[in-house]
Amino acid sequence: MPDIGPLKAGDPERVDQYRVTGRLGEDVYLATAPSGDRVVVRLLPADVGRERFREAMEPLRGTPAFCTAQVLDDGVHGDRPYIVSEYVDGPTLREVVTSEGVLDPAALHRLAVGTMTALVALHQAGTVHGDLDPARVVFGPDGPRVIDLGIARALEATPSTTTRKVDVPAYSSPERLRGASPDPAGDLFSWGATLAFAASGRSPFDAGSMSGTVNRIVNDEPDLDALPGDLRGLVAACLAKDPARRPRASDVLLRLVGEFLTSDVAAAARGVAGAPVTRPSRRPRPLTLVAGALAVALVSGGAVYLALPRSVTGAPGPAVPRPSTGTAQGALAPAFTPQPALSPNVTEAPWQKVEKATRDIELPGTGITLHEHPGDPVRLGAYLYTKQPFGSFAREKGKDTFRQVGSTLMAALSPRGDLVALSPIGKFTDSSLDYLRIFDMRSGTQFTVPTVEQPWQGHTPVWSADGSKVLLSVRDPAKEVSDGFVVVDVAARRATRVRTEAIGTDTLPFTFAPDGSVARGYFNGKAHGVDFYGPDGRVLRTMHWVGKPRHISWFSPSGALFVTVCPKEKDVCVWDSARGTRRYTVPGGGDGRRLLGWFNDQHLIVQEPFKKGSRIKVIDFYGEVVRVLADLRKGDTAFLSFTAAAR
Repeated sequence: MPDIGPLKAGDPERVDQYRVTGRLGEDVYLATAPSGDRVVVRLLPADVGRERFREAMEPLRGTPAFCTAQVLDDGVHGDRPYIVSEYVDGPTLREVVTSEGVLDPAALHRLAVGTMTALVALHQAGTVHGDLDPARVVFGPDGPRVIDLGIARALEATPSTTTRKVDVPAYSSPERLRGASPDPAGDLFSWGATLAFAASGRSPFDAGSMSGTVNRIVNDEPDLDALPGDLRGLVAACLAKDPARRPRASDVLLRLVGEFLTSDVAAAARGVAGAPVTRPSRRPRPLTLVAGALAVALVSGGAVYLALPRSVTGAPGPAVPRPSTGTAQGALAPAFTPQPALSPNVTEAPWQKVEKATRDIELPGTGITLHEHPGDPVRLGAYLYTKQPFGSFAREKGKDTFRQVGSTLMAALSPRGDLVALSPIGKFTDSSLDYLRIFDMRSGTQFTVPTVEQPWQGHTPVWSADGSKVLLSVRDPAKEVSDGFVVVDVAARRATRVRTEAIGTDTLPFTFAPDGSVARGYFNGKAHGVDFYGPDGRVLRTMHWVGKPRHISWFSPSGALFVTVCPKEKDVCVWDSARGTRRYTVPGGGDGRRLLGWFNDQHLIVQEPFKKGSRIKVIDFYGEVVRVLADLRKGDTAFLSFTAAAR
């Protein structure tokens, strides 16, 4: 817990609307916001220029809170500017190393990923930290957080800068010691020095005195012997004397989470201290995403997937109750309650017209254009940008705009459009537990629910029809096996692990069936089929003759039908959900056509090559194109999650 002292004479009791309750440091206070939340208020010197202060604060207002203490407010109290930031309850990195010793390799890697994620978010917002060191990394309840955002730029070139107490500049870059302004390359240098401290307990340039340390920073190589081999070369590249030879923060993050790198950064990661690393002047090449969780998405559904909540025509089933028990690793529990078996007389919805598109929506930076009509039953609900820094976006309810809700997270929008389920791509960066994050689109708040323990991973979030549950498939990518699924009760913030038999590749995901049970496609070595599971993981029924379902969106919106790639893998088969009888055979349309899911009960969604990219289209049961939903002009620059339109 941070050292909170009593207020001293002259300390303010209030800073505008914030009630000061304790002292955290020189001109830094713990305070209570009008909402009742604890916040940190930092008063800056009176001589900080107002224009410079506004320039320093502006980019921070839009910076996503990825591993940072988010800036919540700023203003001027009397003649002194102030910054209000999120209060993170936990010790600093310096305090942890001093009291408990250096970090082990696993903890070092988690620290590296968390702090670099923070720098990526800052740099993408057009700002920098400028003063990163072990005292500005706090271990909060949810992992490491970077604090004191915006201070360095706000204080730059003010008279007070020359009169501040000066610590040993053991984490400053050579160019900063020469008077250069804070910049992203300087942040990379400070990050490398901070990580070396976490491994050794001292700066990699420590010489016992200020002058000696400055001389080592400017002229000598760092001492990185305490770092594990997989981090040593990467940190060495970040500590290059020439800022132009340091890699970008986003490239370092990719290396840390195991993604594909450009050849320049790969050389930096493999190199030794002083190895040449050229900052690419060209635009970065599109990244091929090969991490385990992204491979699931690629194998299961390509660049696009749909998440349609199922509703059975007729009387609705009972509300899904909360499970009485459930843990991330516990015994079998009633994770959900299926409705009575789907009645044979349930029919698909009445014929629905596909309206012509009336508006085009561009997704910035992706080369993707959506073609929509206000009455469309299916719209793009969320997407993950597959270029740096892998932003995750979700649609704002009733709008044509998308809000960033995270980074490197697969997103699924709830049926009501008010919540987003987020499953991390990079696993186990902060702990040995995987998790599901729930983001509230109305308030901007979020919480996480632990799901499974390493080496098991959750993937492919699917919402239940009533929005009360999220289903995750579970896999061990190293052994290429799946042993069941997890059901997350959103209101209770609790996960129930259900172990079951899962035949075939571990990348085949589970999904909710129309009757509330869970379904999954399988391959037994000879043929593809479908299994339906109860809440205890037992297989309730099998349809071994139906062929291969694609990803998670095979059931029609009414629930009366489901669709697969036919057993002979040429055409598309539409089946009766209750009987398993074939209702329609839709022409496959050639090798380039890929089945994605349903638009309504009489139309399917497919993706086909088009010029240098592809098109997402609506087709009827004759295989004829009825409408274009989206143009992907640059190829697969994002994973798109279409879902039932929230009304």
